[in-house]
Amino acid sequence: MSRRTPTLKGLRAFEEVYILGNFTRAADALNVQQPAISYQIKQLEEDLGTRLFLRKNSKLEPTPPAHDLFHSVSRAFDGIRETSARIRRADQKQVWTIATYAGVAAHWVSPRLPALSKHLNVRTKVVTLVTDADLFREEANCWIAFGDGYWPGFEARLLIRERVFPVASPSVARQILKLKDRVETGGVPFIELEDTEHRWLDWQSWLGASSENWNFLDNRIIVNDHGMALHLALAGSGIALGWHGVLQGHLNAGSLVQLSQYEATSSSGYWLLGRKGFFQSEEGQKIYDALAPETD
Repeated sequence: MSRRTPTLKGLRAFEEVYILGNFTRAADALNVQQPAISYQIKQLEEDLGTRLFLRKNSKLEPTPPAHDLFHSVSRAFDGIRETSARIRRADQKQVWTIATYAGVAAHWVSPRLPALSKHLNVRTKVVTLVTDADLFREEANCWIAFGDGYWPGFEARLLIRERVFPVASPSVARQILKLKDRVETGGVPFIELEDTEHRWLDWQSWLGASSENWNFLDNRIIVNDHGMALHLALAGSGIALGWHGVLQGHLNAGSLVQLSQYEATSSSGYWLLGRKGFFQSEEGQKIYDALAPETD
């Protein structure tokens, strides 16, 4: 029986493609060109004598042999990562790293950090990134990511279900709510999130779920990050779509006002992710308890 081991480059390329489901995203994660990933996967398939990925309706799907290979590869790489992390912090006070998006970090995680650091009895580090490829490239202890709850190689627990509604600062809210007919919004700009992958609910989604008849003018401010959208709303620069749960502190304090009772919802949301066994560990349970949503 052959003891020949596939190349490390090929296995790393395979792991990223399996997790991200896309050659281009895997290339971004490994900081190489897309043809390099295609070549590594092709060489690995030739070495193993089987197909690892198939395209169905323009979607990349792992084959049964790929599932078997990922189980072994992820365990091996997780062991290497865990050992490397232990060596790096051997002479240092432990730092627990959470990787997420800037908006979630600022409006959801930050109010909970003091209690989290106290219960963990370690320094807590929050790293913010924009794309999922960058997010999962980060060497973190856990991640908060947006999606449907399924990430190969990760355990996930829901923190916030996607429920959005329009919000504005008190001064902007008074300007809008005093209008008897809100078909016009007094020229106040709508803050729009640029989402080329159509992952998040947008203004059209909210309009479709509501009975409001707002006139969306061309007066818009476009940003590529939820955190910036909420920052602009807090500054009185326009109307943004806000997340239930994320903004509860701002709504309770009166720094933001909910402009409509109608909400748009989806089956997606923000999830706390960890490697296998994370939620069975003492640290993982403490982190989830500190970040878990309050019942309403």
